[in-house]
Amino acid sequence: MKRFTVENVTASIRRVTFANPPVNLVDAATLSELSRIVDSLSHDEEVTVVVFGSAVPGYFMNHADGDDFPALLAMTGDTGSPIFLDLTTRLATAPLVSIGAIRVRPAVRRA
Repeated sequence: MKRFTVENVTASIRRVTFANPPVNLVDAATLSELSRIVDSLSHDEEVTVVVFGSAVPGYFMNHADGDDFPALLAMTGDTGSPIFLDLTTRLATAPLVSIGAIRVRPAVRRA
């Protein structure tokens, strides 16, 4: 199942939208797909800005899927580091600006 869509907003701007309903849990497939997207965008000389957003109202990227912990813990990136650390390091050092378009959930009122 594909979890991300990449849209060309302009020649230099891309919008990456995450959708893993109902609450955007992060699993091994999510990190694998996002890793490939970050690699592709990092090597595209036209891309200068990437805006990350969510297609699931009220959720950006939720916590890791507990059922997928063994697979998540076993995953490593090209550097041999855990995949999440590798992915975030590559995104932070990519030759582009990354922006998280986050919409917060309304506060829950408790009686």
